[in-house]
Amino acid sequence: MQLLLAMEDPLQDVLPHTYHVLGLPITNQMIMALVAAILMLLIFPRLFAKADGGPPTGAKNFFEAILEFLRIEVFRPALKEHTDKFVPFLWTMFFFILFCNVLGCIPFPAFFELISGGHIVHLGGAATAGIATTAALAVCAFFFIHAHGIDTVARALMDGTYGQHGHHDSHGNEDARDLEHMRGEALPANIPADFNAIGDPTGHYTDGGPLHHGAMVPAHEMMSPVMAILTAIPLYLWNFAPHPFRPQPGESNIKWLADIPMFGFLLVLELFGALIKPFALAMRLFANMVAGHVLLAVLISLVVAIPVGLLHFAVGIPVGLLDLGIQVLELFVAFLQAYIFTFLTTLFLASAVAPEH
Repeated sequence: MQLLLAMEDPLQDVLPHTYHVLGLPITNQMIMALVAAILMLLIFPRLFAKADGGPPTGAKNFFEAILEFLRIEVFRPALKEHTDKFVPFLWTMFFFILFCNVLGCIPFPAFFELISGGHIVHLGGAATAGIATTAALAVCAFFFIHAHGIDTVARALMDGTYGQHGHHDSHGNEDARDLEHMRGEALPANIPADFNAIGDPTGHYTDGGPLHHGAMVPAHEMMSPVMAILTAIPLYLWNFAPHPFRPQPGESNIKWLADIPMFGFLLVLELFGALIKPFALAMRLFANMVAGHVLLAVLISLVVAIPVGLLHFAVGIPVGLLDLGIQVLELFVAFLQAYIFTFLTTLFLASAVAPEH
């Protein structure tokens, strides 16, 4: 069904094509992004409308396995007590990218062109094969990461707990508090299998912290919300880059003379890195989704370019088998790229909101 597309231009399958709907210019990639969003709104509320204590089956079992894997094995090791706060955003990002990628593997453009007799062309494709879509996702991730990084500092200032990191180390074996959940058989014998963290990582990692066991923070160490927000922004930038020569307690303050210039240099590098990270997220997803579709179209065009005759069979059969193999690979890449985008976003988010971990 991709013959019609391949005969024209291999890039036609991935380039955005504009339609005018009610006088508004809408591209095929915008339509597919909308379709992915609608599918998510139809599937997830229906499958998870209420808590069910029984074993999941069918589609619910499939999606629940992915949700739990992401939460326990990907998000929780990086985000620790912040896991449950950010799980909804990260889950949504993963499945939106996944749905866009998988929809792009289905040859909708060729199907609509075939049934419409050539009147409807290029309706379909992968929304993530457009740089506009991947850039929008990366920009959303960028603002989400740094907004919550500043928010975390502000909340710590309001609670009077800013700077009180590392309290987990005072509870004996740190490995016992940061378990490799669901892999209990790989833990040393002296580490207790505390599986309560699976259901409540927030409580698990904050248990015994400075605000627990009756400890109270003096009122003068707390800030008003307005003052905390105004203070959080420069503090966030102050901690955005390392201080290699910061004087430790009891050391001479003259070390600030070496620390401040080096910090300024490192801060510039870190700010450039903060801008490069979303660019890399967008380009990685975009390039991987474009490459597979272009390769498939080029392979099909080889068959079309061969003169009519027995060569069609000599070339068409191996190319068809290769095309089928690449289609399967594309489906794997659809899952892989959704995972990579979400995994990297999780790491960037963890570095912004939980630097102590």
